[in-house]
Amino acid sequence: MAIPKRWEKKRRISRHLSISEWDGAPTEPEQAASVSPAVPAVPEMNLGFIHNAIQRNNSMDDDDAVVSNQAQVLTTKYTPKTKKQGQNIASPTSLTSSNNSSVHKFHKNNSNKPPNKPATISKLMSFGHRWDDAQSETDPSRSSASRTSYSSSTGTNIWTKLMGGGGSGMWDGLNGKGGDAFDDSDSDYFDELEDPSRRNSFKRWGMACWYETRHFCRTLYVHPHILLVSLMTFGLLCGVGIFAINGERDNYVKKQQMTADFIARETGEWFANEFRKAMLPLYSVQQGVVHSGYFNEAAEKIGPYPNLVIPESIDTPKILRNITGICDDPILQEKWHEIVQPVNDDNDLNGAVFGYRLAPKNVFCLYERDDPTSIDKNLGMDAGSSGRNEFWKTITTDMFIHRKFSIFGPFGQPDKEWVCGHIPVWTKPSDRNSNTLNVHGTEVPNAWGFVMNYLDWRLLKDRSNIYERFAGCNLDFELTHVPNQLSPKVVLGNVLANSPKSHLLDETNSVIIQTNSLHGVWENRVGNIGGWSPPWYPGAVAGVVLASLILGFLMATALVERTLHRNLVRKMLPHRAIAKLHRGQTVLDCFGIVTVFFSDIVGFTSMAGSMRPVQVMKMLNELYTELDTLVEKHNVYKVETIGDAYMVVGGAPERVPAPLAAERVALFALDAVNFVKNFRTKDGDQIFIRAGIASGPAVGGVVGQAMPRYCFFGDTINFASRMESNSKKMKIQVAEVTYRLLRDAPTVAFTLNKRVEGDIAGIHIKGKGHQITFWLDKAFTRDKNTDKNTRRIDIVPHLLDLSDYDSDDVEAVGSDSPFVPELPKVNEAAVDDDAQDIAMYAPEEIYSAMVGQDWDNLGHHTASSLVAATDDRQQMIMRLSALLEHHLLRVLKERDAGAKMSLIVKEQIAKFVAEVAQTYIDVKFHNLSHAMHVTTSMNKLLSVMHNEDPLNSFSLIFSALVHDAGHTGMSNKILVETKHPLSEKYEDDVPIAEKQSIEIALEILFRTEYQAFRTAIIPEVIDKIQYAKTLFQSILVTDIATPGRVKLGIERYEVAQNEQGEYDTRLCPLAVHIQGVFDGVGLEETVLTEFPDEFVITHTGLQKCVRNEHMMLLSDISHLLQGWEHFVKWNFRLFKELNECFAQGFCNDPRDGWFEGQIGFLDFYILPLAKRSKIYFDKEFADALVENGLNNRKLWTRFGVKGTAIMVNAADDEEEECEQETLRKLYELPSLEE
Repeated sequence: MAIPKRWEKKRRISRHLSISEWDGAPTEPEQAASVSPAVPAVPEMNLGFIHNAIQRNNSMDDDDAVVSNQAQVLTTKYTPKTKKQGQNIASPTSLTSSNNSSVHKFHKNNSNKPPNKPATISKLMSFGHRWDDAQSETDPSRSSASRTSYSSSTGTNIWTKLMGGGGSGMWDGLNGKGGDAFDDSDSDYFDELEDPSRRNSFKRWGMACWYETRHFCRTLYVHPHILLVSLMTFGLLCGVGIFAINGERDNYVKKQQMTADFIARETGEWFANEFRKAMLPLYSVQQGVVHSGYFNEAAEKIGPYPNLVIPESIDTPKILRNITGICDDPILQEKWHEIVQPVNDDNDLNGAVFGYRLAPKNVFCLYERDDPTSIDKNLGMDAGSSGRNEFWKTITTDMFIHRKFSIFGPFGQPDKEWVCGHIPVWTKPSDRNSNTLNVHGTEVPNAWGFVMNYLDWRLLKDRSNIYERFAGCNLDFELTHVPNQLSPKVVLGNVLANSPKSHLLDETNSVIIQTNSLHGVWENRVGNIGGWSPPWYPGAVAGVVLASLILGFLMATALVERTLHRNLVRKMLPHRAIAKLHRGQTVLDCFGIVTVFFSDIVGFTSMAGSMRPVQVMKMLNELYTELDTLVEKHNVYKVETIGDAYMVVGGAPERVPAPLAAERVALFALDAVNFVKNFRTKDGDQIFIRAGIASGPAVGGVVGQAMPRYCFFGDTINFASRMESNSKKMKIQVAEVTYRLLRDAPTVAFTLNKRVEGDIAGIHIKGKGHQITFWLDKAFTRDKNTDKNTRRIDIVPHLLDLSDYDSDDVEAVGSDSPFVPELPKVNEAAVDDDAQDIAMYAPEEIYSAMVGQDWDNLGHHTASSLVAATDDRQQMIMRLSALLEHHLLRVLKERDAGAKMSLIVKEQIAKFVAEVAQTYIDVKFHNLSHAMHVTTSMNKLLSVMHNEDPLNSFSLIFSALVHDAGHTGMSNKILVETKHPLSEKYEDDVPIAEKQSIEIALEILFRTEYQAFRTAIIPEVIDKIQYAKTLFQSILVTDIATPGRVKLGIERYEVAQNEQGEYDTRLCPLAVHIQGVFDGVGLEETVLTEFPDEFVITHTGLQKCVRNEHMMLLSDISHLLQGWEHFVKWNFRLFKELNECFAQGFCNDPRDGWFEGQIGFLDFYILPLAKRSKIYFDKEFADALVENGLNNRKLWTRFGVKGTAIMVNAADDEEEECEQETLRKLYELPSLEE
């Protein structure tokens, strides 16, 4: 920025004070002498700040001159002292630490004299701080108490502070000697770090951590989305990590269970096979007994029960027969061994099978030699008659009655485990020895007896390595026999084998594997007592949570830093300048006319000399922080501050009309002066400012690369500075150009008085000559009786902010006031260059330009700022306002050919459009840009349909504007499935988003502030009815995702093309919404009788309804029936919107079938719609609609796969530049192929 010369002086003063105060740099005697020729050089003192005050006397007001004169008296009264022996003469910088001690001595020795007597002050100023330090060490009376008493007896003006008032020297706190530490409740972290008492590194580190933590938490509070994104990051990472870990755990568990299953099944099959091998020789022995006939005679001798029974055994568990002389026959025993021995030699399983026994008539008779099972205990026992022996009763019952192969066990001694097998021996019915056998009271025919053997179960377990196999896989097991009809009291044990810790197995940590064998069903419970989950699982989960927490915190830290950096940069530079710097471009903007404000503090140099730099900084910070708030309030741009000077610009860098810019700057200036009137420093001192304003051309930009600042250059800047320097205390001086602009201010009237000095109007401005200037005194809203035709309205109403003005000064709604009361808050910086251009055109010019576009390329292939496709909110609002104005004017002229639209209606239209625009959420497809395109398309279609009813046309334009208001970016189906609050607001089978849009639009329209606009649309009840019917019909039909509603619309179209007749009430789209129609526009039930024809289905009404529906449907999907650029642009944005829903889990991945889905949509919905709509247009335009649809289908068929890939790659990128690059690639697909 071009710096006025007098500001360089401020910088030199600030630099001089900074050096003398902080660095202790001495001032050259020659430099001190050059300050004022009237004052001799004083090598012992640094009176630079006094000399500077004297030199500023010529440019100060009378009050400042008094202060300056006091400084001059002090200087002339001063008499240098010669250096005495042993006395230190003050160095050139000694004043920076001597004032405090000098004042204390003065107070002590001259308590009865006025404290500001020049002669005395001139004497005390000759002492240096070294002498004072020495006196302080030896004289206890020079304590803080004495300083306090002096402070309480003096005032708080600048000079009393300068000479020591307030209890401490000016500079003592800076050099660490004497004086109290600076105490300020606003001292920040860096002030605390400079405190010597806090220089311990640990304390510094602790305070740094505390400060950063506090700042971090405050940022999260101000920007809650950072916390939300961080929590989402944590949740996502945690979820993905735990999902992956759970997958690994499931694989581990599955592998463990498969291993357990395999080993259990393999072991069970091995045992089952061994049992089959063990029972095979028993079958051979049975056949040998049957076919040899050796033992039939013994069976006959034994005979049936009770033959040979021993009476004493009848009532015992073992009924014995006296078989002496029968079974002990050596020949019989030899025959038994002849049968058993060969079989056993060939099939004993290496000693596992032994103990063969023969029981003719179920009486134990013969056994194998060396039988280890103590056969003597059972010899002669009648197993078939020992009813009290449940074991043998069950065995014989199974063999002879149930005819089962009977195996029991294991049982035995502590060191031995056996399993016994039993096979019955039968005789043939033709055998002469065939007889019946009584088995526990049941006569069994052809039963001879049975044979049995034993199996060494322990030996089999050792051979199977069952314990080693399971232990090797870190598994425990319990192999059990599933009990059958055998009573648990009979079985000596169901557990066949088990590991030591098998009792700890349960349903949660084991599986059960069943095996079928001759022994029955075996169950093997196999598992891990620690559970199936791997031992590393808890640690892995904890690690994932911790890592996710760390990454979430890092994300929050990065977002906080990014947000703080972005906010800081945006406060330093305009948004457009930032974008250009990012692209490496030169920032240079030319402005035809801007308004510049300058102000500075009166007497700041003297004030700065009496305060420590940190106090000056804090005072300025308090003042300028409030001025910064006013900058935001009035939407002006703060350029910078230099010392006590403050500079503001209106009309740049964001362009607005010159009168509006001048108005904003003037309002800011008035508020700034009013604020300063009530502003007090922490010491209670009042400050004063003077201000100046000038208007004219300027150039803005960023110069250089290091520490970039957006500065302004040009004669207007210097002129504004001169206006300030020649102004007066608490006055605002404005230049003549600014005065003329303020006279044309759009909303506020200002009181400006010409400056007259003596009899001469104006003043002489250095470098500009004599200039007529004005004093800006106050502002007020314009009188409603002001002639509005004499003032040009060249601003956009929603850019104004009249919230600070009395509502009584604003004309009542419904009149022709040029003001807009309680304007909506619009979060826009200002209009851009194109919007500024549009603002210069009349609504009819904008309408003509928009309606004159070619249907295929609406907004494309044009350089006109009036029609070019844009996402700029301000441009869209102005275009939409122009369309509404045009169609509403047609309505008014149809009612009255000489009707004109009042200014209040125009302004309410602009305000209404701006407020509706705010209801559009920033989603990818269903946003204000899409509403702009739909409305533009509707406007074009209406222009093709000649002689359309004006009110119906306006209603369709209105519907196109609001049809997606409040759209959440989610379909009605998603709203229902996610139980969105909107889905609970309406009944089932109601198009939620569409009904919500209607209610939003009507709620805004029927507010009091839009009475004039509303009355212009629907002055009569019949107008309300027709307007409401069109609004509801055209918006509700846009719910094309409901098949039933689409089919009913097609049926309604087909019926409307036939002759008149009876109509089904379900054809009326408003039948289920009639109450909403009445409530929406405030209709009474009496209208049903007053206008009955409006509420019955007629052929004409049905045709009009169908036409309105097709017009809205065509507009809503117009991009599919226009050029390729429109087709892929909105296709891509719809894809991005659905992709966001997919990312939130609301719908399926749009990438799946996107290419095919667009072809199906064109074939089954778009092209049939275009063909049905041909009856509403002339042949050429109707054929063009269908041809465009077919051409887009053809191009998408050829390039859709590649186009989908481009969309997928760019769908997640939010940057505007990325979307433009993606659209460029999509646009170029056909040309690249060629």
